[in-house]
Amino acid sequence: MAVAAFCAEFPWLLPSLDTKPPRSFHGLIDISNTCYEISLKVPKFPSAKGLRLSSGVSLSCLIERCRSQLSKIEQESYTALEYLRKFQEICNSACSKQDASREVPIPTESFFTSILSNLEAIGWSKVCEISPDFTYVTLQERDVKGRLHNIKVGIPPGYPEEEPVVEANLPREFIFSWNSVEGLHSIFAAFKEQLSSLQQFWDILDDLDEMAVVLDPQNPERRHKTRRIFLSNHVSLQLTISVDHPRNLPQFHLFGPSSLTTPLNARLTEKYQVLYIIIIADWDPEQSIVSNIERVLEVEVVKRSMEPDDGNAEWGTECAVCYSLHLEGCHPDFTCDHCSQSFHLQCLYEWLHGLPNSRQSMNFIFGDCPYCSMLISCKVPE
Repeated sequence: MAVAAFCAEFPWLLPSLDTKPPRSFHGLIDISNTCYEISLKVPKFPSAKGLRLSSGVSLSCLIERCRSQLSKIEQESYTALEYLRKFQEICNSACSKQDASREVPIPTESFFTSILSNLEAIGWSKVCEISPDFTYVTLQERDVKGRLHNIKVGIPPGYPEEEPVVEANLPREFIFSWNSVEGLHSIFAAFKEQLSSLQQFWDILDDLDEMAVVLDPQNPERRHKTRRIFLSNHVSLQLTISVDHPRNLPQFHLFGPSSLTTPLNARLTEKYQVLYIIIIADWDPEQSIVSNIERVLEVEVVKRSMEPDDGNAEWGTECAVCYSLHLEGCHPDFTCDHCSQSFHLQCLYEWLHGLPNSRQSMNFIFGDCPYCSMLISCKVPE
C-alpha cells in the first residue's frame, strides 16, 4: 500500500526489487519543470527514519542553498513520501525565487568590520558556522549540564542598523531586544539567559527519555514539549510538559483499547475532579515524572531496559495494516477492542473499504478486523 502510494506520486522513482518493502529508490524528480536524477536510501520504508538523498552537482547546489529547511523537514517527516513531498516543495520555491539577472549588492567594509568585531566579543570558540556570503552565522553554547545548543542568526544587508532574523531550537518563542551597538553580542546574551531559564524543563525531559520507552517524537529536539510513552502492552500515554512549570502535573492523553484505557481515564478524571490540594498531594514535584505517573494512574511505566529487541511491534503499537508507527504524521490511534491491535484510521478504512462484505452506515464503515477477523468499525475519513 505504501509503495503503491509512493510510486503513484513519484512515478519516475523506481523501487529496488531485492527487498520487501524496498530499501531504496532511484530515478528522476521534477523540480520547476526540470528533471534531476536522485537516489533515495530508505532503510525503514515507509518510515523516513535513516533516510538519505543523493543527487548530481546541479541539484546539490540547490539543496545546499535550502540546507536549513531540508534539515528541519528531515527531522519532522514521519514517512519517506511526506519527506519527498516537502523536499520538492522547498526546492520548487527556491527555484522560483532565484533571479539570475538580479545583481547582489556587495556589502560595505563597515558591514564586515561590525560582524567580525561582534564575533570577537562573543568569542571564536562560540562560532559554529559562518556562511561564505556572511548572510548567516551559527553560534553555540553549552548549558550547565553540558548540553550543546545552537542559534542561527540571519544577517540582513543593512546590519547592524537592520535587525537580524533568529532561529533557535527552544520550546518557547525566542525574544530579544535588538541593540545595534552591541549587535550579535546582544542576541547571544539573550540566548544564554533563555538557556538558563530552561534547565529544569530539559532536566525533566532528559530523565523521562532515559527511563521510559518514547514512541514519539522519534528524534526529540530541545523545542519539543510532548512525549508519548508506553504504560503497558497496547497502552501509551502522551504527556505535554509545562515549559514554565515543568515539575507540575502535565497534560495527559491515553491511547489504546477502551477496555484498558477506560479504567485509567476514570482514575485520572477522579483525581482531576477532587480538590486541587489533593491533586498536588498526589503529584510530588520532587519525584520524577515516571514515579508520579505510576502513583497517580496506579500502573507501571514500561522502562527502556524492558524494551524488546524488535522494537514497537512486540508491544502492539505499530499499525497492523502498514506495519508502521507513523504515517503522514499520524499515529495508529485506533485500536480493536477484541485483539488490541492498533491501526491508522486511513489504513483501517482502506482495508474495510476493500472487503466485499463490509457495509457503510452514515459516516461509519463496518467489517472484519484485519488481525482477528472480529467485527470492527471506524469513521470514514474526511
